[in-house]
Amino acid sequence: MGLYGQEELSSVPEMALNLSRGCGNPSGFADLRQGEVVVDFGCGGGIDVILAAQKVGPQGRVIGIDFAEPMIHRAEQAVAEAGLKDRNIELRVGDMERTQLPDALADVLLSNCVINLCLDKDAVYKEAFRILRAGGRIAISDVVLTENIAPELRMRFQATWAGCLGGAAPEEAYWEIVRNAGFAEIRVVSRYFLKGEELLAMACCPGEEFTPLPAKEDLRLVGGKVASVKFTAIKPSLK
Repeated sequence: MGLYGQEELSSVPEMALNLSRGCGNPSGFADLRQGEVVVDFGCGGGIDVILAAQKVGPQGRVIGIDFAEPMIHRAEQAVAEAGLKDRNIELRVGDMERTQLPDALADVLLSNCVINLCLDKDAVYKEAFRILRAGGRIAISDVVLTENIAPELRMRFQATWAGCLGGAAPEEAYWEIVRNAGFAEIRVVSRYFLKGEELLAMACCPGEEFTPLPAKEDLRLVGGKVASVKFTAIKPSLK
């Protein structure tokens, strides 16, 4: 949980902390401002929803979307425990490729190590572009492959897609997806190579009870080729 500062951790209920499986802290580099509308793709147990709501204040709005209904229930509990029930927070079960949200709704879109799990990343980023207003921005943490890996090795990780390595795209292909959706001014905030226990945790995310452990040799072969990237980009303003 070294992704978050101590002050942030102290403001989030323990349940939300325990359910967090992110690889970054998008609300920490999204430059959130009072009164903004924020959408969190793959909100999980609600840690980033809570932090975003604290930053946008009572006049802001936060919408958390997750495909897993149990996670939405947990996030609702976490929001209540954080004392934010009176804030404009909406948590909904939904598909990130088709959110049913209105066009140009949001100022900011966050996502924390979730888009790599999506089969159709192009559709996810096009949906993000659609629901952002002109001049809006994304702040994303995700997992990418920094080098190509052998097709048979990739297939073995994809066999357990829930593990964050299964859906990790090659980095250059990932940036192409973001650009093709219409985003501009992609800025990499940080890139961190996963190794050892971190790499193992990502490979069997959200946990060994859900995703089998990969072979040690397979982990060795992807060592130094998997990175957590944190980046921002904007939806260009209309001219």
